[in-house]
Amino acid sequence: MKLFLFTILSLSTFASFGQVKATEEAITFSNGTHNAIVVTVPNGTRDGVNDQLKSELKNWGGKFDESKGEFSAVGATMKKMGEKPFDAYAKVIENGSVIKVAFAIDLGGAFMTSSDHSEQYKVMLDKAKEFAAKAGTASVNGELKVEAKVLKSLKKEQSGIEKNIEKSESAIEKAKKAIAEEEKKIADNKSALEKKTSEVKAQEQKISDIEKKK
Repeated sequence: MKLFLFTILSLSTFASFGQVKATEEAITFSNGTHNAIVVTVPNGTRDGVNDQLKSELKNWGGKFDESKGEFSAVGATMKKMGEKPFDAYAKVIENGSVIKVAFAIDLGGAFMTSSDHSEQYKVMLDKAKEFAAKAGTASVNGELKVEAKVLKSLKKEQSGIEKNIEKSESAIEKAKKAIAEEEKKIADNKSALEKKTSEVKAQEQKISDIEKKK
């Protein structure tokens, strides 16, 4: 079952990878405006993207830092990027419901561009797209988790209401049974009352007959 779920998630991420839009733009960071790869995260949420971005940059090695909505990995290394360490900077950009992430890579004296560093740019472009696909999947999973929690709470409330109905129905049945028992008692007592009334009248008549003897 776990393997099945893993396969489904992997296929979902792979499918999302092909849908990721990426552009090359000049983005302003706290340390200046730099050339960056900007990817749109499919179905992204701020919490889901932020959590995934932290994990991503930490995996790149180097010294990780987060400050004022920006993330960095100074002295990061990646085999496909070559032996020389690089500094990576990333930030989340929100525009309404659309969430993008910008990655700026300082190769050491110059920030990476597609024209000047084509091979390294291709590596980071694929990496950024892969990240966006994962972040999109993580965002959806996060939303599912939240909504599943809401559903669980609603079902609990539903169960409570059903139990209250059952409790009331049970009380009604008990009340009906008690009423039926009391109605039977009333009927029995009425029958007994009629008999007793006849006895009383007979006794009164007997007394009346004796008094006439006087």
